[in-house]
Amino acid sequence: MRTILLAMSILFLSANLRAEKTTISFETNAICGMCIDRIEEACYALQGVKNVDVDLEDKTVSVTFNDAKTSEEAIKMAVADAGYVAGNFAPNPISQESLPGCCGGKQGEKSGCSASEGKN
Repeated sequence: MRTILLAMSILFLSANLRAEKTTISFETNAICGMCIDRIEEACYALQGVKNVDVDLEDKTVSVTFNDAKTSEEAIKMAVADAGYVAGNFAPNPISQESLPGCCGGKQGEKSGCSASEGKN
């Protein structure tokens, strides 16, 4: 039993050593600071995501992640499920509709976003 546990530990450690950090970038439709917050929250909810950078000027999201724990597809799906365009993934229409008006949703008006101050 002890030998099996030792072997499993070695396999687990070697798999983690081989895991690579990967960085992807994709287009989005984020427009304000609240969009950044929601996209970051969706990405960081995934295991293995190390860094998220949303650039409002370029309309891009860059994510660095451990490719042994998550994938590019999972990240894009998480952003799309939060209501935003994620490269070739369309936003979840129900989530998109529930976004504040300033973020492109139906709630409220499309002006006066207080979260846009101090963000990219």
